[in-house]
Amino acid sequence: MQDKIAYERELLYRVAEGDQHAFELLFRAYRKGIYTAALRMTQSVAVSEEIVQDVFLKIWMKREGLREVEQFSAWSFTIAQNAIYSAMRKRYKEEAREREMRAAAPSDLGGVENPEYQTLLEEAVEHLPSKQKDTYILIKQEGLKRQQAASILKVSAETVKSNLEHAIRNIKAYCIAKKEAT
Repeated sequence: MQDKIAYERELLYRVAEGDQHAFELLFRAYRKGIYTAALRMTQSVAVSEEIVQDVFLKIWMKREGLREVEQFSAWSFTIAQNAIYSAMRKRYKEEAREREMRAAAPSDLGGVENPEYQTLLEEAVEHLPSKQKDTYILIKQEGLKRQQAASILKVSAETVKSNLEHAIRNIKAYCIAKKEAT
């Protein structure tokens, strides 16, 4: 036990000095635990992998202070816990925003069961810039998840989210402008 503590202290000192090999050893030793905790909380492989990367990026950025860390496992778990909660808050806000956008568009424009609305919607989609159009079609018409669309479009999930938000705004503006013109 004493040897393990001494070995970890040595690693922390080496990382504090900028030793990338020591950092890699630290990463290998703690990655799985952080990933497992993140996966348990977020239920998402992609988000959990992102959290692991964020945690170790923060550790590297704060490496000079590692000499003062007494219990690295507790210290790193606190960073991980904060990253997990932050990711969950972010995901909750994104999901709430998406629900709001889905709920707002049909009621403001006459509802999806209205054939005139469908025609107007198709027209609006045709007028979108290509990236927004592709994103909108994959998410709203084909029913894919953001990560799936990101994979197909070879962009990040955040880019998909942004393109979808812009597409919905543009569609809504187009539909409202057409409706007011009549």
